[in-house]
Amino acid sequence: MYQTDMKNAEIFNKLLDKLYVNIKTEQIRAAESIRNEITEQEDAIRDERLLAKSMLYDARLEMLKGDLDKGEKLLEGAADAFALTAENLYYYHFFKGLLLYRQTKLQDAIVEFERAEPFLSVQIDHREVSDFYYKLAITYYYMKMTAFSVLNANKAIESALRYDQKLQLGKCLLLQGLNHMHMTDFRKAEELFQAALKHDVSESELQLPMYIYHNIGVLYFKQDQLEKAMGHFEKSMHYKHPEYYLKSLYYVTECCFRLGLKDRAMEHFTEGFALSKKRDEDAYKWMFAMLHKQFVDKDSFELVWREGIEYFQSIEDDNNVRHFSERLAKYYTDNHDFEKASRYYLLALK
Repeated sequence: MYQTDMKNAEIFNKLLDKLYVNIKTEQIRAAESIRNEITEQEDAIRDERLLAKSMLYDARLEMLKGDLDKGEKLLEGAADAFALTAENLYYYHFFKGLLLYRQTKLQDAIVEFERAEPFLSVQIDHREVSDFYYKLAITYYYMKMTAFSVLNANKAIESALRYDQKLQLGKCLLLQGLNHMHMTDFRKAEELFQAALKHDVSESELQLPMYIYHNIGVLYFKQDQLEKAMGHFEKSMHYKHPEYYLKSLYYVTECCFRLGLKDRAMEHFTEGFALSKKRDEDAYKWMFAMLHKQFVDKDSFELVWREGIEYFQSIEDDNNVRHFSERLAKYYTDNHDFEKASRYYLLALK
């Protein structure tokens, strides 16, 4: 009986390892298939350490699929049902940090990552190190703490290189490119984005090139190299990703307007505005409407842009508040209305 239990546990542990590899490479369909095998064998397992790990991995899978509520319930369920070992305490705090990150509670996410880090040394699987520091780095990136993001991304890159984790390395290089773009080091950012493209893993559902092409497009857009920007945004759009298609389409539309390609711009505008209404994406409804007022229906430009900025303030979308406030401030400066220009420049700096 003991030998049977040991054999079951060994098979179960190998399945868990396979599941986690698929979760970290974002191969959702493969992960769900393995999860079904695990469920079939769970009744025969008596090892609480393995059962707790299984529940924690399940939590991360649900978060990856976008069901944050279910992920949270599984996390807390594992903590309530089992006395977590040091290894499983690492997973618990790390995954809780990921949950809080997805909930945009970034400072709270950092606290959980800090709680997880001391347990990383007992989590002897080397594949975990790069993933941990990458997630910590991307959280700091969205907190606009660029120096901390760069520091932790470098740790993630070092580990990914050491253990030949190609997809992980690509993600880290993309993040470092974003950090350098934020620092306006455009040459280095482009170098990092191009390096990231060489580390795609085609079987992953992450579709890493889509993100890279979009951000190379943003890089060129920021430098007013609009034709180059359009080419990369269009490459990103080929992936038909629900969120990034609309993001890239917005930029392509603006590029066309600014290049004087009015007919093409209006085609893209019509598609983008209709798609944002179909998906009930209020932010993109405003963004496309503001673009239309800027280049077509100019009589109501100021009013709509002010209302749009107020909308982005109301949903705490700091990036769009900054983006549109800077541009409205420049408009007022060009028109010698320095009082209003000052107001929007100050808003952009908040």
